[in-house]
Amino acid sequence: MNFKRLTSKIAALMAVSFVLVACDDEFSTVGGEIIENPADVELRELEVKTYSKKINSVQTNNLSNYLLGVYSDPVYGETAASIFSQLSLTSTNPGFGDNTQLDSVVLTIPFYSTEGESDEDGNIEYSLDSIFGEGSFKLSVQESRYFLADFDPDADFQSRQKYYSDQQDLIEQNLVGNVLYENDDFRPSSEAIVNYGYDEVGEADTTTTGPALRIKLPVDYFQQKIIDKEESSELSNNNNFRDYFRGLFLKAEANNDSGSLVLFNLGGGDVNLYYTYEAEETNDDGDAVTVEKGGSYQLKFGSNAVNTFEGDFPADVLQTITTADTVNGDENLFLKGGEGSMAVIELFEDEIELEELKENNWLINEVNLQFYVNQDLMAGTQEPDRLYIYDLENNRILADYSFAEQFIGDFNPEDPSESLKTFSKPLERDENGNGIKYSLNLTQHVNGILNNDGENVKLGLVITQNINQTANSAVRGGGEVTRVPAMSVLAPLGTVLYGNAAEDEDKQPKLRIYYTRTTE
Repeated sequence: MNFKRLTSKIAALMAVSFVLVACDDEFSTVGGEIIENPADVELRELEVKTYSKKINSVQTNNLSNYLLGVYSDPVYGETAASIFSQLSLTSTNPGFGDNTQLDSVVLTIPFYSTEGESDEDGNIEYSLDSIFGEGSFKLSVQESRYFLADFDPDADFQSRQKYYSDQQDLIEQNLVGNVLYENDDFRPSSEAIVNYGYDEVGEADTTTTGPALRIKLPVDYFQQKIIDKEESSELSNNNNFRDYFRGLFLKAEANNDSGSLVLFNLGGGDVNLYYTYEAEETNDDGDAVTVEKGGSYQLKFGSNAVNTFEGDFPADVLQTITTADTVNGDENLFLKGGEGSMAVIELFEDEIELEELKENNWLINEVNLQFYVNQDLMAGTQEPDRLYIYDLENNRILADYSFAEQFIGDFNPEDPSESLKTFSKPLERDENGNGIKYSLNLTQHVNGILNNDGENVKLGLVITQNINQTANSAVRGGGEVTRVPAMSVLAPLGTVLYGNAAEDEDKQPKLRIYYTRTTE
């Protein structure tokens, strides 16, 4: 028995059956049409036009996570990602007690990690997630007086202020004081963090948490900056505090190592101030005595923050992207996350062909668009697992994304790597782990164009760090690209795909329409 042929027949029947069930009003009796043979599925391949676009400046103060570190890509060169973030008071008008002395100041931002088994001593072992690269980088921390406003004064404070990935110079021009921390060889560690603090009654308390960026900051600096400001207007509310202490700049720079890049949930980070103070208590004899107690106060990250990126594409890659052939399409497509690059996809360039397709009034079973990886350029390079395609002209999701999420039930909120695979299949790899191709489902989108007079818009193709999230970030100076998915900003990896002008026709992207003929 030919199992491959049987599987294809079953898949075709299931596809048609699903369309009939899900969209019965639309397809069962459209114009009195009758499906002669649901399994008699035909294929039409159409050319598409594809070219690359460079993204030079992208909004980064609306992200769900932030990148810190240095990543070296064999194709796209080296990128350094730094973070400037405001800090917020966890309680206003904090009281620190009498004769308070600050003991230590600890900055902590948790890594994404997975809890494993315990070792022989009972200590939990962790493995780090969302770490790109295995090397180290130079890390420094310093205060900046650059102010991050919540609302845009140029829009009468009616919309959120935008900050962009290329604004690092403005932040560094406003650095003040000494460097608070510097490590020429910072390397993410999977070791658990032991915290030595105080409980609610001021007694010493030790807790263990998962791996994190955990560094000590100068005590004298924060004694003067925070503790000595008790009962001052600067600590009376967060608006005053954010104007007084405008934020910390965590700067990543390359050293002589290969580098690594960390994806953080910055909102889970904080700066803890551990201190001792004197308090009056009554002893067992009923006498008032002065005792020393411990306390802590927490400043939180993430109320407003901006990710900045530094680094240039190699000259030949940049030249190829900036001179893209927007009329005929290009041989290669350059996709890179962060302050990177994307591809523009144009369907149905031939208007005559489009009208002919509309007149066919086909029952469309499936439409997919496949992109092949240029393995000659990507050999030995870590490749992203998922691509995301969206309506570039209106900056919104495609109907196929909603269809997969709502009707197919292919949405996994807990594990994005297993989510929406019917919309965007993970990268298909060969036996050596090298990328072969990506497949994207455009069935609903194309059906809308051919059978429902939908708009034939340009599409944007990007790398995504999390396909479950579809929020957009603004782009400055991007021409036809005004917004990109925020999850592409957080995707440090890149890839090179064959475009429609590739010499090997078998590797050119084709719009593949599987359809069933109908009769009146």
